[in-house]
This record gives sequence, structure tokens and C-alpha cells, in this order.
Amino acid sequence: MESHEDEAFNEIERKAKQRMESVRVTMRGVEDDDIQEYKKPWVGLTEQEKGAIMENLNAYGKNLYEFAQAIEAKLKEKNT
Repeated sequence: MESHEDEAFNEIERKAKQRMESVRVTMRGVEDDDIQEYKKPWVGLTEQEKGAIMENLNAYGKNLYEFAQAIEAKLKEKNT
């Protein structure tokens, strides 16, 4: 046989479970608007880096340099 205190505790526990279930149902599908998406900014090549690439390839010339610039432009387009 339950005491008066046991009955009171059981009633409080039952109500708490009902409230928690109500909160769960309410929160289903709710997005957490505090979550922010952080993206690392894209970093392009410097003129010195482009020159170093050309030196490493042992290729000097306007066409290759323009090719490097075109690649960089495309990367910027894809990363923004």
C-alpha cells in the first residue's frame, strides 16, 4: 500500500513525464536557429605564387600565365 507521500511523488512524476513528452512533440521539426554555418573564406593565389608555379614548371610565357589566371577565376567562381 502506497503512502500519501508515495502517491504525491508518483503524481508529480507522471505530470513531469507528460510535460516532457509535450515538449518533445512541440520541438519535433523545429530548427535550432542558434546554429550558424561557418565557412572558411576562399584564398586565391598571389602573383608570387603564380610566378612560382610557372618557375616550377620551367615554363615562362604569357599563355601559361593567362591559363593560371583562368584557373584561379574558375576556382573563385566555384568557391563563392
